[in-house]
Amino acid sequence: MNNIRKILFVLISSVLLLSGCADTPAAPERQTEVQVSYEDAKVSFLGPEGTYTQEACETFFDKKGTYIPYKTVGEAVEALINGESDLAVIPQENTIGGAVIDYVDTIIAHPELSVVGEVELPINQNILVIPGAQLGDIKTVYSHKQGIAQGKAWLAENLPDAQVVEVSSTAEGAKIVSEGQDKTCAAIASAGCADVYGLDILAAGIQNNDKNRTRFYVLSSDAPAAGQAERSAFIASGAAAGLSELMAEMSSENITLITIHDRPLKTELGQYSYIIECSGGDSDSFKKMTENAGFTFRWLGSFGVK
Repeated sequence: MNNIRKILFVLISSVLLLSGCADTPAAPERQTEVQVSYEDAKVSFLGPEGTYTQEACETFFDKKGTYIPYKTVGEAVEALINGESDLAVIPQENTIGGAVIDYVDTIIAHPELSVVGEVELPINQNILVIPGAQLGDIKTVYSHKQGIAQGKAWLAENLPDAQVVEVSSTAEGAKIVSEGQDKTCAAIASAGCADVYGLDILAAGIQNNDKNRTRFYVLSSDAPAAGQAERSAFIASGAAAGLSELMAEMSSENITLITIHDRPLKTELGQYSYIIECSGGDSDSFKKMTENAGFTFRWLGSFGVK
């Protein structure tokens, strides 16, 4: 194990992990939460410089550690799995755009990943242009698909004829505009990107509402923690018909649902993997919950939120 890698809580030898086998896994034991330093951590994230994911890194790690940008979330996660980084930060859900399904799929596809933290950031989207460009000049707008979704209403009202081009991140859109120095091009991105790439903010706060927030997960490739924490997450895979029973069991164990995202198992209709984040409950609660024969479970970890 890379001795630099840091996690929020004490790791345990017995974790809630089921890989399609018939036996119910042992419930995670209760542990005392331990805060640790991330000062030496290498953190991979969706780049380039100036993305909201970088801001999430700075918020969670208090600007400690080393942040390494990657072109895509997939590459950032692969860097974690391959040992090039100690942790990875990825977007998971947005108020307006909903679940970032590509990234949810990444968590499901890699059983070696665990969740060790979460960051919730307010997201303010802006129209960025090269100095001197005006609204009437713009013919092309670049952004990540979440930025596009969040600015959809503003674009329809103010730039109905502009071509909208999806790129790998909001900061990538700003970088394209900056490098092109073309006044007909604009980006939907953060105000921080304006400083990074020498752009002007032509229109501020274009998101569809003022409650726009994004949830980011901090990922590790270490075994998932199971201590008492603010939040916990797990994956339940099985038929949708069993979901109501699972929710009832969670409620009876005083486990509060925070969020749930479904992704098809790609086996047959009506079969899904559900990423479920919750609060409350303890190891005994989860043990009872995982006795639900209709699902297989994979424990993702216990963690705090910033």
